[in-house]
Amino acid sequence: MKKIKLVFNIIFQAIFWLWNLTFLSIVYLGILPYVGILLIQATIDGIIPLEFSLTLIALIAIPTLFTIIGFRSFRNQPLQLMRLFYGVETPLFLLCLLRLFLLRELTPASSQIIATITLCIAAFLVEMLYGYLGKRDNVQNISASQSSHNKQPRFLRLIGEKQSAWLQLGCHSLMLVVGIGAATLLMYYALPVAVFTLYGFFTLVIEFFNFAWVSPFREMFKYGAWALALIWIPLSFILFGLTCSLFVVMPSLYGFLYIHSGRKIWQSFAAQYGKNKTLIGSLGVIAAWLAIFSALQQQPQVAALKMLATPPANDTVRQTLLANSDMIRSGLVNAYLSPYRYLSTVGENNHIYEIYKNSLNLPDGAAQTVQNSYNFLMSPFLYQGSSADVEKAEKLYGEFFDTELQKGDTEAVKHAVQSTSNREEAKAGLLNVNQEKVWLQSQEVTVKENGDWADVQLYEVYKNQTPNLQEVFYYFSLPESAAVTGVWLGDTGDLNKRFVFTVSPRGAAQQVYNQQVRERVDPALLEQIGPKQYRLRAFPIPVKREFTQTEGPTEMHLWLTYKVMRQPQGWGMPVLAEKRNIFWNQNTRRTIAGKEVKYSGKEARETWLPPFLPAVAQQPLTAQQAILPGGNIISAKPLADANYSLPQGKKFAVILDSSRSMAAQKKEVKENFEWLKSNAAGKNGVDLYVASAAGMPPKFVEDVGTFDAAKVTFYGTIQLKDMLQQFAQLRGDKSYDTVFLVSDRHSYELSDDRKLKLSISSPLWTVHLGGLPPGYDDATLKVIQDSGGGVSIDMKEAMQRVATTVASGKSTVSVVDGYVWSYAKTPQSKKTAKLAAVAELKDTGDEGFKPIAARQLITALSKQKSSNQLTQLDAMHAVAKNFKVVTPYSSMIVLVNDAQREQLKAAEAKSDRFDREVESGKEQLSKPNNPLNVSGVPEPEEWLLLAVGAIGLLVIFLRQRRAKMVG
Repeated sequence: MKKIKLVFNIIFQAIFWLWNLTFLSIVYLGILPYVGILLIQATIDGIIPLEFSLTLIALIAIPTLFTIIGFRSFRNQPLQLMRLFYGVETPLFLLCLLRLFLLRELTPASSQIIATITLCIAAFLVEMLYGYLGKRDNVQNISASQSSHNKQPRFLRLIGEKQSAWLQLGCHSLMLVVGIGAATLLMYYALPVAVFTLYGFFTLVIEFFNFAWVSPFREMFKYGAWALALIWIPLSFILFGLTCSLFVVMPSLYGFLYIHSGRKIWQSFAAQYGKNKTLIGSLGVIAAWLAIFSALQQQPQVAALKMLATPPANDTVRQTLLANSDMIRSGLVNAYLSPYRYLSTVGENNHIYEIYKNSLNLPDGAAQTVQNSYNFLMSPFLYQGSSADVEKAEKLYGEFFDTELQKGDTEAVKHAVQSTSNREEAKAGLLNVNQEKVWLQSQEVTVKENGDWADVQLYEVYKNQTPNLQEVFYYFSLPESAAVTGVWLGDTGDLNKRFVFTVSPRGAAQQVYNQQVRERVDPALLEQIGPKQYRLRAFPIPVKREFTQTEGPTEMHLWLTYKVMRQPQGWGMPVLAEKRNIFWNQNTRRTIAGKEVKYSGKEARETWLPPFLPAVAQQPLTAQQAILPGGNIISAKPLADANYSLPQGKKFAVILDSSRSMAAQKKEVKENFEWLKSNAAGKNGVDLYVASAAGMPPKFVEDVGTFDAAKVTFYGTIQLKDMLQQFAQLRGDKSYDTVFLVSDRHSYELSDDRKLKLSISSPLWTVHLGGLPPGYDDATLKVIQDSGGGVSIDMKEAMQRVATTVASGKSTVSVVDGYVWSYAKTPQSKKTAKLAAVAELKDTGDEGFKPIAARQLITALSKQKSSNQLTQLDAMHAVAKNFKVVTPYSSMIVLVNDAQREQLKAAEAKSDRFDREVESGKEQLSKPNNPLNVSGVPEPEEWLLLAVGAIGLLVIFLRQRRAKMVG
């Protein structure tokens, strides 16, 4: 008997020490020297998430720590070493492996499982070190290990002996559940591993003598990896063999240890407090845990997708859905992020089926039964739905919440993405809104006044705060009559070395810019995406350099110039609508109109530019005129407040947007409609059309005086073009002098590239309550421009501009920024053409005003009907190119090399050169691999070559990576 015990003691000691020493040798001789330094550098640079590195550190620390504990406390107790190894060290080690390679963002259900297992491991370790924590006088069943430890841990002495005993009973009651559950789960793998290990051992011996491993080893020596070939690989195979052996026996041993430990504490507690209290306490803890488990198993997307399966048919159903917005949001976000939060969907989890069918030759039915039982145990980690739910949830989110999911729940998406080693794209997308990645180091605004108009230059310097190339992205607006005249990029502040812009058709410029960003080459793009809205992008902002000193730019310089007319408030400045990646603070150096400006606190973080700069010269405004090529004459006449009027005797249509985001503007809706009833409805005919999201038809309200805005249920999402389509269907043969569309700062990201299948002969005015949108899709913008309409932020301003435009005569192009802009064309007979040419030669005083006039000329040309749209667009682009201005049809792109210029030239020659796509900013997230879905199981004889080949590839990769970093 003693000899048998001695044999087991030797086996126990060998398993513990041999596995730990082998693993520690691989870590300290292989992983740390070859991977550790690169890993630390990558973590500091932000390439690898901190959580990833901390988990790997824990993975290394666990064998190190428990080797020390085993040596100090249990080196002469082989049985205790086995309890420490199988009950504490191995479960913790597996948890770290799972967290590192499989588990991404934890859900409440998976968090409960992980927390419970961790708690039970800690309770098992406490029981090993300190035994039963209650009073021992009446305890009959105390093991030798328990009686040898009479002191409680210091942190438990604070809560008292009785409370410690109850706490220990609760933990060990859960340990019974965990022991049974974990042992059962591991058994699914233990049986195939046992078969594979035996079969693989004999196969390995055969393959070894086939010498198929010689070629990979030769490659390792070729790349200087002789240390790995002679040390790491043999140790890895030893570790692999030991791990397989411990994995085979672990399910039964793990379950036995935890059940046995729980039974001992149960008996000790019962001896002190009685069996009834023990039974009630244990069952109470288990019942509470199961109740929480059952509640957390209800995944929110099931109910959310069911509720939104069909569009609501009436306001009552809509209001019910709106009342459940939080639950619907939680469900849709959970479905969208399911690849990050769950290991697999239930339907795609087939690896147990494949293992048992293909490796153990089980019939289909039996293998599927085993798979179904496994799915039941793994339900906290499996998504109850299909992979198609990702796109479905994203679509439903936009339709219900009236915004892009990535924009509406940015933080949730970012947290899920950062739970893996996935890296974002270089382009600034919705996840980068208000992100602080690129610091605005300095900003300088200069103004050169020229009477009634001025030249303004914005000069900014950007410093990247990350180790990755970044894109700076602005949505901003300018006064509608302003003309953007230039954008430049530079590596330094030297004006002679900066890269100049090219005026290009909007579609060609967008195509080339996006291609260059993908190829990580320097471009910049400035576009007009609304009557007064612009989009500016610049790439790449050079990476932050701290640890490696290499040549190359460290910052980016950008210049933007525009011409603007004087208004009573002064000179209009760019007004920020949205920024991505860029940020500023109190350390940003700002010089505005020659004066240093200091902001502090919240103001320093939120203020980009002041809305206006006061004009130095305050002389009265005067009329301006410019004679442009082709006999085109543009005139600007100042308007006083008294010159503005309200319409009388007209027929108007008002379209009300009833999408969900309008609920935030209820007060403004009420105020604008009250003003409309009091000031316009009595003197004009006003028909109201209430647009509606899918499920309910739009409504026609003939008498706007009876309309109660407070009773409108704002629900779903409707694009502007869809509202116009609904209006066209409802109005029949009714004609109107002007159409007003009342909306809010709608979500530009939800727009699409559909063409409008209607034409509106009346001017279309969009009234955006709460502020202008970042921009419009080109189809909607075309309707606004071609119809002679415009944009405004309240009904009164829009009505005044409409009435004043009509009163100013047919030659009026627009009434904007305090001026009446008119257009006339001189007949081009030989005589008049000669006179116009002479006039143009003499007219040198207004050269600076001509780009502003050219913008108005393009607006006038856009209203003219043409049978050949491409010819008309080319004509407008020719004007923009001649005067070097940005328009809704012509963009500015900065290129830095001849290859880019050739690419742009080719794009400009295509027939789709003016076709610009809507850029939603939605980022295409890389979905993590599904570890539980397999297409087949490798044969045992293939594992040797796979392992050796993988190690060889790792060596080559690390060598190349190191060489690249040094370079």
